[in-house]
Amino acid sequence: MINQTFYSCFSEQGEDVLPTGKVLSSLKDEVEPIVFLDSCICLEIIKVVDYKKQAKNVNFAKIIALKEYASKHQIEISPFFGLLELCLKDGKLDEDKLWDFHHRIDFFKKISLKIFKTFKYDFAQNYIFFRPDTGWLVNPYKAIEPTLRNSYCALLKIRCLAKKGLTREMAEKNISVFLEWMKTDLDIVRAVEYKLALNIFGGNSVYRKMIGLDCKPNEVIKRLVGTTWDIFHSNTTSNSFRLFKMLDRNFLPYFLTSDANLFNIFKNFKLCVIKDGGDVYTSSFLRNSDFLVPHFAPDFIDRQNEKMMDCFIERGVNNYKYDKQKVDDLIRKLEIENDIQI
Repeated sequence: MINQTFYSCFSEQGEDVLPTGKVLSSLKDEVEPIVFLDSCICLEIIKVVDYKKQAKNVNFAKIIALKEYASKHQIEISPFFGLLELCLKDGKLDEDKLWDFHHRIDFFKKISLKIFKTFKYDFAQNYIFFRPDTGWLVNPYKAIEPTLRNSYCALLKIRCLAKKGLTREMAEKNISVFLEWMKTDLDIVRAVEYKLALNIFGGNSVYRKMIGLDCKPNEVIKRLVGTTWDIFHSNTTSNSFRLFKMLDRNFLPYFLTSDANLFNIFKNFKLCVIKDGGDVYTSSFLRNSDFLVPHFAPDFIDRQNEKMMDCFIERGVNNYKYDKQKVDDLIRKLEIENDIQI
């Protein structure tokens, strides 16, 4: 049973709870358990550190529950990927912002639970920090750009198809077109975006907001970019193989999020097969999942799953190479079709 006073959590096995007691002790002998925070949780912590009880739009009960868990179990809490989202803009890393946010979350981790719960602290007075000379950080954007751009492109395509109609009669055609487009145009099949498309085309209207379908025109890009980052965080931090490739450390990752839609997409997503392509972005991953959507008959879902499995096997021998110009051209075309003017 998931604690409703705690943030939603998933791991490689889908919906999960954070390890405790003997489970945590046994894990530390083999791998390093680590809890990654999404950007919204990072912002909530930062607000509470700065404004304490006067902080707005935060869930104090969940923040305190996280602090209690971290204090009791001495497990690493990492804002790494959440801060990347908050501090990367147009491919450039805002180091000043990154350090400001990092110090506040570090303060949250180091302050005693007893003092934190009283809110009788002063970050400016109580926190002593060391910051190396500016410019020492390596901007990670180039390494993660292929994943982010491909995901953003796929979301644009879903939105294009959705704008043409989301009736039950169009559902099967929409998902078939999207899968074929990923194979032939984007040249990479993305599982999370595919499952999101299944839900949107399949009549689960709550997911429409993840592609900004009902947003004002000036809000669409912000929503799409936010979902792109959500998918990146989730894909990366629920995959120990990918994390090892990126960070060269043997983690058992857990991901905390306050986004109910994102959690519902991932909660039944279980990593089951990995094909190592020798590079972070050429490796292939197969996940089990449920597909409970009202507009699709079970036999259609079965056929689609067979197509996905055949595609995984067929393309498993290929080494994907990111073509920036091709993806940029696809994005620009799809932005125009979505009436998004840059």
